[in-house]
This record gives sequence, structure tokens and C-alpha cells, in this order.
Amino acid sequence: MLVGKASDGAPNCSISPDHLAYVIYTSGSTGRPKGAMNCHRGIHNRLEWMQKTFPIGAEDIVLHKTPYSFDVSVWELFWALREGATIEVAPPGTHRDPHKLAQLIARSRCTIVHFVPSMLQAFVSEGGGHSLDQCKWVVCSGEALSANLRDEFFQSVSSAELHNLYGPTEAAVDVTWWHERRNEESRACAKNVIPIGRPIANTRMYVLDSEHKKVASGEIGELYIAGVQVGRGYLKREDLTNKSFLDDPFVPGERMYKTGDLGRQLPDGNLVYEGRVDFQVKLRGLRIELGEIESALLSHSAVKQAVVTVSEVNPGDQR
Repeated sequence: MLVGKASDGAPNCSISPDHLAYVIYTSGSTGRPKGAMNCHRGIHNRLEWMQKTFPIGAEDIVLHKTPYSFDVSVWELFWALREGATIEVAPPGTHRDPHKLAQLIARSRCTIVHFVPSMLQAFVSEGGGHSLDQCKWVVCSGEALSANLRDEFFQSVSSAELHNLYGPTEAAVDVTWWHERRNEESRACAKNVIPIGRPIANTRMYVLDSEHKKVASGEIGELYIAGVQVGRGYLKREDLTNKSFLDDPFVPGERMYKTGDLGRQLPDGNLVYEGRVDFQVKLRGLRIELGEIESALLSHSAVKQAVVTVSEVNPGDQR
């Protein structure tokens, strides 16, 4: 079909906001990965929030280096496409090499870059911080951001802002946001702890006890996500969906997601991540169920018992 003969009107579209947008698989304690489903409404809300919070346009360059099996890749691609910005696609393997990544960022003059904290640590330690000087925003998510890494970042990078985001695969990418300031006085309330911040637009966060009642400010409880960001559940896994996607006791007719993450609320309303309720760990942005590895080991006829744990060979190098 010739472009000149095509209609200039809006195309007909049968997709609704509640239709499935994507499925991304995440770890499972039984050795069976589970497919987390998210709909168009959730990712649309996430992209709308990001554009209002970090407005970009034709002059911006978003680095796309996240593998497609991670949900960060969703906003790296579609945010830029929506707003007319340029996408700089990193060659395969570049996201693992601090030197090649620094060269790419400097050469392409990227203005928005995402890092898993462990990769940011390697990037800064290898002297790559100078390549971020032309960036507007550096976004961290996927792991806990440490105060030491924050300090190293600000010492290495002269002007780029640092933002800490939080969200599981079972929600439409990120659900909370914290802007880490260079001014030390603005961090005093956190006492050298990096918060995960407050909920993004149309999203609610609860800190609940085992009976799904809200805990007092400062007390540790389990984090639950509610609102438009909550996903549809696990693909063809109704049993797991029913265990983790529950009725919201505070808003009739809506659901909330049981994250398995522990957290507490600071006096100013910001949230702090406090670990897990189970044996799930995060290494370099990957959610890993230790039981999944144990299950694989036990499947071998020569193995009678198996225990998997995380060790730290060198400071910051967990395996």
C-alpha cells in the first residue's frame, strides 16, 4: 500500500486498556518460573507518570540496555517512542562491560540512563562516572540502593540527578519513587538509609501485618501494592495468583499484590525497604529463589540434600 493513499485518520483499534500488554517470567520457589501478566492500563499509567515527572522531548536520548526479559526495558523503549525522543540501543553485552558502556554513553550523549545498583557500583568504581555528566537523570531500580553507592555517585558525577525506584515484575514496572538529593541536609530524616519513596500516580502502598491490618509508622510490615499498577496475576497459574493477588480490604472491589517484601514508613510518609519475608534474594537485579536452585540440585540422583545461600567473596560481590 502506498503511504500517500493511506488514510490520515486515527486507525481502528480493538485493544482495550484491560487487555494483556506483556508477560515477563520471574523466579519460582518450585523450580517453575511464573509468568507475570500486566495490562495496557498499568503500563500506560506508568509511562504517563514518568513523562510528567521526567519530561522528555525530541532533544533527549534514552539509553536502552536492559534485556527484554526485564520490565525496565518496557519504559526504556516505549517512553521514548511515545514522546519523540531518540533511543540509543546498546550492542549486546555492553550492559555488562563498564568501559564499553561509558564509551557508548559519552559518544551518544545519552540524557537518561538506568542502572541496577550493582552495575552502577561497578560502573563508578571503574571510572565511568564522568560519562554521565551530560545526563539529566540516572535511574536506579532492581536492587536496594546503598548510602555508600549514593555518596560515590555524587563524588563521581557532577550534575546528573539520582532517582531510586521500586517495583516488582507483578506490577507495571515501578510503583514508588525517591529523588536522592545532593544536599546532605535533605537526607537527615532518612539517617543514611535510601528510601524507596512514595507511590507513583494512581497507586497505593500499604505496610500490613499478618492479618492485613496497617502497622504504625516506623514499624516493619509486609509491603502491598494496590491501584492501577497491579498486574493481572500469573499466566495459567491460578493457584499462585490467588495466593498473591488479594482483595483490597481498604478499597472495595479492587485488588492488592502481596510483594513478600518487608518495609516501614518514615515519619514523612516515605517508605524504606527492609528485606524479604522469605528466602528470595536479589543479585545484580535478578530475583532468585534459593529454593528453585535447591530443587534443581535435588533432581540429580546423586544429591540427597541441598542448601543454597548467598556468600560475599569480596565486598559488594555477592554470589
